[in-house]
Amino acid sequence: MVNFDVFRAYDVRGVYPTDIDEPAYYRIAQGYVYTFRPKVVVVGADARLSSPSLKNALISGLLDAGVDVVDIGNITTDMLYFATGAYGYSGGIIVSASHNPGQYNGIKMVREGVTAISSDTGLLDIRDALMAQKDMSVSSAKKGSLRTKEVIGDYVKHVLGFVHRASIKKLTFVGNANFGFVGKSVTPIAKELNLNLIPLNFEPDGSFPKGPPDPMLAGNRSETERLVRESKADFGAAWDADADRVMFFDETGAFVSGVYMTALLATIMLNKHGTHNKILYDPRVVWPVEKAVSRIGGEAIMSKSGHAFMKDRLRSEDALFAGELSAHYFFRDNFYADNGVIPLLLLLEHLSETEMKLSEVMRPFVADHYMTGELNYRVADMKTIIGHVKERFGPSGKEDFTDGYSVESSTWRFNIRPSNTEPYLRLNVEARSPEALEEMRVALERIIEG
Repeated sequence: MVNFDVFRAYDVRGVYPTDIDEPAYYRIAQGYVYTFRPKVVVVGADARLSSPSLKNALISGLLDAGVDVVDIGNITTDMLYFATGAYGYSGGIIVSASHNPGQYNGIKMVREGVTAISSDTGLLDIRDALMAQKDMSVSSAKKGSLRTKEVIGDYVKHVLGFVHRASIKKLTFVGNANFGFVGKSVTPIAKELNLNLIPLNFEPDGSFPKGPPDPMLAGNRSETERLVRESKADFGAAWDADADRVMFFDETGAFVSGVYMTALLATIMLNKHGTHNKILYDPRVVWPVEKAVSRIGGEAIMSKSGHAFMKDRLRSEDALFAGELSAHYFFRDNFYADNGVIPLLLLLEHLSETEMKLSEVMRPFVADHYMTGELNYRVADMKTIIGHVKERFGPSGKEDFTDGYSVESSTWRFNIRPSNTEPYLRLNVEARSPEALEEMRVALERIIEG
């Protein structure tokens, strides 16, 4: 039985085996075939304990539908995107629930050319096909073939192509894999570039013994922060479990927000590839990115947040780079997809060439900008609360509906939106002064919390 609530805005996600199990994966595989008619699909899985059996069920559904399957094994999500694009497969599927706790699992899917599949571009068509039991009509006189393929070597060559290797100095950095498979690429990269990698939680463990594998959670950062300070590292990097997001810490152990990293990476990419290019950013916190891109002469374009939506917009705009507050970073030359290792390499190259500390590099992007960070609230009626926020603040500034609801004045700006992956109302506030920031946070929380 399939719990159809597992179909979210840009992936499939639920608790195993309550919401999602092996028979559901078999059916979803056949629904994917019914909807998109692929010939060869590449498949992999993250480190979760339930992933091997769920991947087997997924593969069985594809094979029984007559689709050839290439199993690339234990991977990160960005390795799936690479394999789909680099080898020309007609689709790609990874068994993963990203940063969710260990009891969850899910699916991320792409079409040929790493074209994203979201609620706007086919994900709900798969759901509707299953609801109507149209997947039961999927059959093939000939079963598909199954083969395995190792992609790490080619993947490492691909990501290294984004930097000038010879310019990278022997820097020291802490890498926190959060018990996922990112070490399969980062370890050989560190060796090849003669870097001093201090590995943390590099042994894959799908039980996630230290809690949810999400470095965006403040409580999950302390271990990385402490090790950066104790080891006197140049910086730290932490990935979520499927490693399509990467977050950074400066040499003091201080966390660097995704909006500031987006501003830095946008600057690096525009300097490398020309200031005529477009840069995409999400609506949650915007001022540092807009300022950085404007300063260098690029074109900044706001886009709906979410990795599948951002991929689509990056492709349609043929933009150079996109970044999100959530630390997803997307590259045109990476099949318009997000990647968690390319930002690491770009940062290594930039610190080597400038001979600056990361805190010094970030100073211009952080200056005179204040923000709350993402605040999360469990509420009973998100729509009603957002309605009350509109009534109160709509007349006070410029409204925007790109993703959720945003209002901007000369001294403050906020974005409020329901999460696409978790049962939360998310709020981000930015301001020109600490006083304005606190005033807006308090005023908005009075409405949210009643």
